[in-house]
Amino acid sequence: MINKIKYRILILLALTFFTACQNDDAATTNVAAMVAEPGDLLNQAFPLNKVRVEGEGLTGLKKITLDNKIDIGFNSNYNSDKAFIFTIPFDDKLGSRFGVQPITFVTANGSVTKNIEILQPVPTITKTTPALATPGFPLEIEGTWFYNISGITLAGKAVSYSVKSSSSIIIGIPIDAVVGSELEITTPGGAAKKVIALPTPEIVVLVSDFDGNGVRKDWFSYGDVAAFNANTAGGPSGNYATFTWSGSTANGYNGSSAGGGTSFLSATNTDAAKTYIDIDISANVTGAQFAIQLNTIDNINYAYNFKVTDVNWTTKTISIADFKDDYGYGANSAITLDASKINEIKIGVIQNDTPNPSIIKFDNIKIRYQ
Repeated sequence: MINKIKYRILILLALTFFTACQNDDAATTNVAAMVAEPGDLLNQAFPLNKVRVEGEGLTGLKKITLDNKIDIGFNSNYNSDKAFIFTIPFDDKLGSRFGVQPITFVTANGSVTKNIEILQPVPTITKTTPALATPGFPLEIEGTWFYNISGITLAGKAVSYSVKSSSSIIIGIPIDAVVGSELEITTPGGAAKKVIALPTPEIVVLVSDFDGNGVRKDWFSYGDVAAFNANTAGGPSGNYATFTWSGSTANGYNGSSAGGGTSFLSATNTDAAKTYIDIDISANVTGAQFAIQLNTIDNINYAYNFKVTDVNWTTKTISIADFKDDYGYGANSAITLDASKINEIKIGVIQNDTPNPSIIKFDNIKIRYQ
């Protein structure tokens, strides 16, 4: 009987030892490293990075939880005892955030929690609405990763802004914003930069105001002119020019000018469709017919003819593209004219189909480039 008891005790001790050995050999979940791809960041990752988890006892992956609240999906086909792969999610609605946070892996062999740092990406600017900003008005900036903004500047100066979402910001365009101004949005992830499209400032050149101002001051007349006075008092803003035709056709033409010289506009102001002439006009009678002629430094001329419909002072705006060759009667418009070469403006009366006498008055001649 004593021998049987000893035998049973020996068997129990043997079983206990065998079981203990089995427990020592049982695999446990262990994560040695989390490597982000691409870039090989260790225990760090950007949103949407693939992360390769390396370790032991990783088979039978059941669940991945980030920051104790976000369940991460994974493909079980990419799971072995030594590794598995998953993608870092980022969703505002789920409470995603940047910085160091816990991540828990549950496998068939247990669970393990490690820390991973979610890095903030560099923001991007993809679009502005409207495409052409207006100084003094708001502008919507669309892009990505507009989180934790520390400042927004335009041409190096801080601007007001409000964040609509992580992909949309409303900024205030300063009233003095100029073409070529660069917008910069700064976050912990980096800075996004973009030159904001702004209207090209209008260029206005005063040709003459007949008060001693402008780039052409000394006017003279020629041809079949009855009288010309470039210092008539009482115009819309001081002196004005008065040109009188009384029916003479001895020369077959007439006009007035302050001569040529350097071009009115710079070499970059070439587009005729963006170029205009503004001139204050009046006449003694409706139907009096103006003739405005442009000359260029290449001795090319175009003209624009029109009849006065109101004897009161009014400002007439004429597009250079509406001028025509052959003294205003040709088939070719000045749309292809290089506006930067215009250097002389002549003003007279069309000698046919106009009252006799025709007395035209003009003032404040400007050439304008938009």
